[in-house]
Amino acid sequence: MFTKSAFDCWSEEAKDRSIITLCKKLDSCLGGGVAPKVITEFCGAPGTGKTQMCLQLCVNVQFPHEVGGIGGQALFIDTNQGFSPHRLQDIAFHCTERYQQIYKKFSKKPTVSVEFNSTNILNNVSYMYCKDYVELLTAVESVKCILESNTNVKLLVIDSFSFLFRSFEDNTNRTRIIYEVLTDLQQMADQYELAIVITNELTTRIVNDIATVCPALGDSLAHKVGQRIILSKQKNEHNIAFLIKCYHVPKICIPFKIKESGIRGFD
Repeated sequence: MFTKSAFDCWSEEAKDRSIITLCKKLDSCLGGGVAPKVITEFCGAPGTGKTQMCLQLCVNVQFPHEVGGIGGQALFIDTNQGFSPHRLQDIAFHCTERYQQIYKKFSKKPTVSVEFNSTNILNNVSYMYCKDYVELLTAVESVKCILESNTNVKLLVIDSFSFLFRSFEDNTNRTRIIYEVLTDLQQMADQYELAIVITNELTTRIVNDIATVCPALGDSLAHKVGQRIILSKQKNEHNIAFLIKCYHVPKICIPFKIKESGIRGFD
């Protein structure tokens, strides 16, 4: 018992490579990006960039090792039909161009890797649509089998996690199911060094006769996610990432842009 020190834990985490978002300040506050072994939640109203962030991460997880990437693959579970392969292809195209520029600038090798291209990027994102929570539970179970046979999967996206649960009339049963699913996801994240990203919507909660806007599904979700980031859109068309639960920094607001090329910072 107690054979591992805090330094040992720090050393293990320092070796893990995170998935960058391409917003430098956000990556810095997250300790390098979206971390493995953690459930990261992006929450916000429609149009604030939740799905865009998920698509960007599906591309970024595939950045080759020679530019500091993970070189992994992604699984995308879609519950509200927000997935767009055309948008994913646009982001992939611009990222391959960026990769070629960086590689040619810093590498002594004369040519870049031909494997990091739009076609391969799309092929390395496996997609599944779930129309109800039963199919979602089945999909999560199938992820376990996939991870056992393919250790190169480094990212799991569920967009949106809350969409299929919000119509539950039995809150007690809903809370139990959510807790069990998130527990299974966290175990997979730990065992396979998997980064898990889920999205969530906003809802209205009445507290002391005052209506407040907050993430859906209540505390049963809030306690089980490792990091929670609220996304919003400002009147000046800038987007904001508000880190309200994070391992590395206190609450902080970070501006970012959603461009044709994908998620970018203001640095």
